[in-house]
Amino acid sequence: MNPFERHGIHHLSASSLNLFAAEPALWVATKLLRRAIPAGLAAQRGKAIERAVALGLFNPDLPVEECQAAAEAEYDALTAFAPPAERDKERKMIAPIVATALAELRQYGIPDPPADGEPQHRIEVRFPEIPVPLVGYLDFLFSAHGIVVDLKTVTRIPTEISPAFARQGALYVAGTNRQMRFAYAAPKRIAVYALDDPAVHLAALSVIAQRLGRFLSISADPHALAAIVCPDYEDFRWSDPAARAIGREVFGF
Repeated sequence: MNPFERHGIHHLSASSLNLFAAEPALWVATKLLRRAIPAGLAAQRGKAIERAVALGLFNPDLPVEECQAAAEAEYDALTAFAPPAERDKERKMIAPIVATALAELRQYGIPDPPADGEPQHRIEVRFPEIPVPLVGYLDFLFSAHGIVVDLKTVTRIPTEISPAFARQGALYVAGTNRQMRFAYAAPKRIAVYALDDPAVHLAALSVIAQRLGRFLSISADPHALAAIVCPDYEDFRWSDPAARAIGREVFGF
């Protein structure tokens, strides 16, 4: 049995590999020991905005205000038990981000619909050197233009695509001639960046996956693997109190 399936891992994703590269201890806690960390308010905001933008793109005549209301309603449902002050801070950004994203992305036309019953386009990529496939889910595919767009909701626009997102985007266009674009939508403006040299970033994903395989080969016991990594609690991924509690439980400090 290969080291991935020995640990019950039947496929990989760009987000999982990026997490292993950035914070192996958190990867072990969540992927091997199956400790669940609740999504933060920013993540819930992003989820609600993405679904509302999709609603507006697939229904181009739908008023922006209805899309904004749909996003706010979903966010309210997802964060009903969050502290009100923290919840409202994120909520204020929803309507303006939906507006900026739709103003930009409606210029591309109507995206290709996903397969029946699927919220997104599922893609699967196999590397000969990795015994399990890499799976990803596209936000928006505009096949008429040969473009894949991934929507990122942010408070401030970055100056370039991060390496982690570049690896994610490279997976989305692997084996195609499509161009990968990232749309960074903030409350007041949006910036769209095209990914250069996706093959370079795809190769990086392969290297990370191979290193993960060698790490998993050390032991079939996930607790033994947890014993050889240490969490960096200064990393933002540990900022949630629930995450830190899991860290103390798993790593002893």
